[in-house]
Amino acid sequence: TLQEGVRQLAHSANQLLPLARADPAANIAAKNQPVDLKAIVGEVVAKFFDRALQSNIDLGVEASPVTIHADPSLLDDLLSNLVDNALKYTPSGGSVTAFAGAQNGKAFLAVEDTGPGISEAERQRVRQRFYRLPNSPGHGSGLGLAIVDEIAQLYDASMTIGPGSNGLGTKVQIQFEHSNVART
Repeated sequence: TLQEGVRQLAHSANQLLPLARADPAANIAAKNQPVDLKAIVGEVVAKFFDRALQSNIDLGVEASPVTIHADPSLLDDLLSNLVDNALKYTPSGGSVTAFAGAQNGKAFLAVEDTGPGISEAERQRVRQRFYRLPNSPGHGSGLGLAIVDEIAQLYDASMTIGPGSNGLGTKVQIQFEHSNVART
């Protein structure tokens, strides 16, 4: 019990760090640099590959080269939270796919899973700090999507939460609205 409590505390502390880094007062603009979203997706998915294998979840990537100006550590935090949530809620035998690319001249990142999905009524609430869906499995802190939303806002990006392919699971997409996109 003590070990589980310490693990949960460490997880919560690790989630509070990116939340603090995403604060506009942290002067993030100074850390912006060209970031290849395809490379970020590959790096993040690689960190979660063993966990996906242990859970019998097919973890994949569909990415096209596209570059934006951002802080790479914040994009890593954003995508890591999305992949972590997707793996947490996807049952054994399911799949999680991370995406990067450009649509209509705007870069995007997305993660889609075959988990239980998030009802339309809950899609705004899951963006709030410390909110967890009723009957959620595990012992999360309810910070993951709040962190994603704050980082997205920092870059004037929009976060949409909807059903995955064929109406199954969840797809969270971050679309970077400003035209600081360069194809690589």
